[in-house]
Amino acid sequence: MNNKTYCEFIRWSPQATTIVKPIFYLCIFATMSHILFWIQFIAYPSVRQHSMQWVYAYLITDELLLVRFFLIYAYRWLPVCVPYIFRMAFCYAEAIFDNYLNLLQSYILLALNISRYLQIAYNHNVYSSNGRLIVVAHIAIYITPLFGHIISIICGWCILENPPGDVCDLLPVSLTIRLFFLLFSYFIPVILTLIFLLFSLNYIHNTQGIQTQVIVDARLKYHRQLVVQSGVFYSLWLILWSPHLVVFPFFYKNSTVGTVAQILNYLSILVDPIVITALDVRFLRAWKSTGEYFRRYIRRQQSVRVPVTYPLDLLERAKK
Repeated sequence: MNNKTYCEFIRWSPQATTIVKPIFYLCIFATMSHILFWIQFIAYPSVRQHSMQWVYAYLITDELLLVRFFLIYAYRWLPVCVPYIFRMAFCYAEAIFDNYLNLLQSYILLALNISRYLQIAYNHNVYSSNGRLIVVAHIAIYITPLFGHIISIICGWCILENPPGDVCDLLPVSLTIRLFFLLFSYFIPVILTLIFLLFSLNYIHNTQGIQTQVIVDARLKYHRQLVVQSGVFYSLWLILWSPHLVVFPFFYKNSTVGTVAQILNYLSILVDPIVITALDVRFLRAWKSTGEYFRRYIRRQQSVRVPVTYPLDLLERAKK
């Protein structure tokens, strides 16, 4: 029978199940972390700032990666016979969007640091004064990597790995293409991000021409805060996130190396809202305000007097 005409039940293999189960539980905790973050976003207008749009775009890619995982996880447990054309379409989408969304994150963080540098160096709000340019940057970042993946498939630069009972993956066909992917997906955005971060730090540290000691002290204080925030965030970013983009051109996702990289990647998704909340004073204030609200609510409930009831026989004796 031609395998292009019949349907097939898709199931996880026992080996794949042992790999995806821990990732599944990790994704559940990551989903809870992101839900708590967006509750704060909805409840407190102070955190809804245009200057945070790249951070929110970054978190949305995290959530799309979670949605992607839950879809492929459920897809291989559903008792549905899937026709060949739908199997292949889902397989290509599964393989493309994992690499695509992770690639987006590297360029979103690059755009964040470029915007931060321009805002610091030129002392104006780039999000309001250069609104159209920001929109163009968003569109270019979201569309270009997707077209790049599609072109690589059409030109035969990548092949689809589709082992029975396991995840689908795209692998480059030659070492040259693998190095090309590594250059544009990892080295260029990471190096440029670090360069603009250093530019920002150098500009803040430069106090030439400032005569007032108060301004100098305020700038140095802000400089120290920025060093701590950026150091923590980018350390976690490089440790947890970068292995995935370094590994994906060379190893199949559910190989031993690929599995470790995936776990680190989803662990990064779990801690991203926590790190952003801890490093941004506006979110810290929102969390403190929420904590104070619940503490006051608990104290009010504890202070409510409970009515005292007496047995009926004691009431009757009192009447006599």
